[in-house]
Amino acid sequence: MKYKIKCSNCGKTFAAETDKYGKNKFRCPYCGTILLCNFEEPTPLHTTAREVIPLSVASPITKRQIKDMPQVESKLLHTPSKEALLEMRSKLLEASQHIPSTSVHTGSILKNATNYTSKFVAKSSSRLIKFQEKYKDGDLWIFFGASFAFIALTIACLLAFAELTKLLAEGHSWVFKHYIELRNML
Repeated sequence: MKYKIKCSNCGKTFAAETDKYGKNKFRCPYCGTILLCNFEEPTPLHTTAREVIPLSVASPITKRQIKDMPQVESKLLHTPSKEALLEMRSKLLEASQHIPSTSVHTGSILKNATNYTSKFVAKSSSRLIKFQEKYKDGDLWIFFGASFAFIALTIACLLAFAELTKLLAEGHSWVFKHYIELRNML
């Protein structure tokens, strides 16, 4: 069916033809602007062939007006085919069947991790409780030991990273020195 479309940019009207429902793109032959029109299926109670709900102004055209207007072809934006819909549904079914097995596997991993963690904490806490019961100042000694271990670990990490940085700097200067020598030779 042919329609008269008024361009929202330049205001001029032109004729367009389409046989498909849905969103259609039309390029204005006057200014080149791309217009987007929505052609929906007609309702059975109306007497006209179809209703147009435009995103830009569009109205049915008479045979007399066709002679004076340029004509353009439409490009349908999307109406998926039945095969594409079936393919999308099959992919969704496959994904939905894969999710429960993945979640069961992940759940078992988390369950094992929490079991081992709780066993480790229980064993450690029982040893700490025994130490606190054995010595009068057990809490103080535990705090002092943990603080000392933290400080020693921090110093050891700082020294290790300082040595690593020194090695990287020496390696970089060695590579740069040889690069300059090679460049000067060429």
